[in-house]
Amino acid sequence: MFWELIATIVSGFMAAGIALSLRLLFKKLPRWIVPAAAGVGMLGFQIYSEYDWFEHTKSRLPDGVAVVATHAETAFYKPWSYAYAPILRFVAVETSQKQTDHIKAANLYFFERRMAAYHTPILVDCQNKLQSDFNQAPSWGKTPMTDDIVKAVCQ
Repeated sequence: MFWELIATIVSGFMAAGIALSLRLLFKKLPRWIVPAAAGVGMLGFQIYSEYDWFEHTKSRLPDGVAVVATHAETAFYKPWSYAYAPILRFVAVETSQKQTDHIKAANLYFFERRMAAYHTPILVDCQNKLQSDFNQAPSWGKTPMTDDIVKAVCQ
């Protein structure tokens, strides 16, 4: 997050520099164009990084990891998100080597923008298309992601 702050400030300086160059070239431009350009540059970088985060993070996942759920969010203070909501959270599954006849173990990874990723181990019943937490007495069930998890783990 520190580097994102640095990049936001640098983009503001770059936009202000371009506006200052234009102001020196065209004398009729108002003085407020320089700070306004800095603000637009910083806001533009933040919007870009918000929309690019999911694809960038997904591209850094290792082989054998599949995205099984995404969550796009809108917010009243981000009016551009109503036109096209950015994906700010997603769930990925990684299969592991532990398996029996039709039961496979896997790890679910939960990613959220500006948060640390965390994971939880699960069991997947490929025959009955169910999932369970990885504990002593598994309780099998379905979630909205179960079909995608079964497809990714049991292929």
